[in-house]
Amino acid sequence: MRWILRLFVLLVPTILVGLPGCASKTPPDAGLDGTEAASPEDLTASALPEAKVDPELSASVKNVVEDARRHRHTYLIGPDDILHLNVWQRPDLSKQGVVRDDGTFFVALAGNVPVSGLSVAEAQEAIREALAQYLRSPQVDLEISEYRSQLFFANGQLRAPGAYPITGTTTVLEGISVAGGITANANLASAYLVREGKVVPIDFISLFTRGEMAQNIPLADGDLIYVPDVTMTRVYVLGEVNRPTAVPVRQGRISIAQAIAEAGGFNETTASKAGIRVIRGGLGSGKVIEVDYREVLKGDDPDRLFVEPGDIIYVPATGLAKWDRALTQILPNLSRIIVDAAAVDSITR
Repeated sequence: MRWILRLFVLLVPTILVGLPGCASKTPPDAGLDGTEAASPEDLTASALPEAKVDPELSASVKNVVEDARRHRHTYLIGPDDILHLNVWQRPDLSKQGVVRDDGTFFVALAGNVPVSGLSVAEAQEAIREALAQYLRSPQVDLEISEYRSQLFFANGQLRAPGAYPITGTTTVLEGISVAGGITANANLASAYLVREGKVVPIDFISLFTRGEMAQNIPLADGDLIYVPDVTMTRVYVLGEVNRPTAVPVRQGRISIAQAIAEAGGFNETTASKAGIRVIRGGLGSGKVIEVDYREVLKGDDPDRLFVEPGDIIYVPATGLAKWDRALTQILPNLSRIIVDAAAVDSITR
């Protein structure tokens, strides 16, 4: 029951965001001025320039992923974990049991020993010290028989989405494998790992197709792996707009003007319209298209300039030039959008 409660707490606050009637009221084909834009069928598509790898973005993304890898989380014992205790030459004290809800583990003679929040080595020492009050130089060995207290969540296009326990070394690939693997409709380019309210920008395509193990980081308690459906196409509008959001791509394509309009338009006080960046192929690709929106507006029809499904349209603040600073804004906003999408996905599949 514990993991069900935790999943409920993670997902329910965001479910309403994706339900019918709770979406943006902006007309689907509205331009920036609120007027109805021409239907995509009536427009001649105008492609953005070719996306090029931005070395600074690539380096910043790599640093975020490496930081997540370096901070390997030592498994800490928690309620519901099952421990096996062996006390040398005292089979009457050796046992297998569960960590109680109050974080204690019952040991004969010593009573309830607090172990929650401790590593296995620390818990073993705590039990040894507790027994030392009754035995001379007790020798104890402690191990985890079943991992139950720490969970990760897997949602979207996985064969068995749900909540699963984390062992001391569960990685992203192992987590996806435990969840049954990806389906034929998995959109790896738009797949994300969310940790503590921020996206960890793993390149799932490189991980799956090129076997880049640098992307295969260990999972931590509460992580969410979300793999969207390739048929559920979206673009993400982030940064200095009034309502950072995921915008559905209707009728196969959407213009940059329409996408920004559905995100509530620019924050006119802070937005740098000359410095818009379109990130293509996911954050891990490092590929960026620079767009000066002032030049877009000078064209015959701004609604003819189309972005692609999965693109991230980032509107920076005036004076914000460095990608490492930009990511501190992008990753939390993108995390909220991904959790929203995963919540809706969990109740519609």
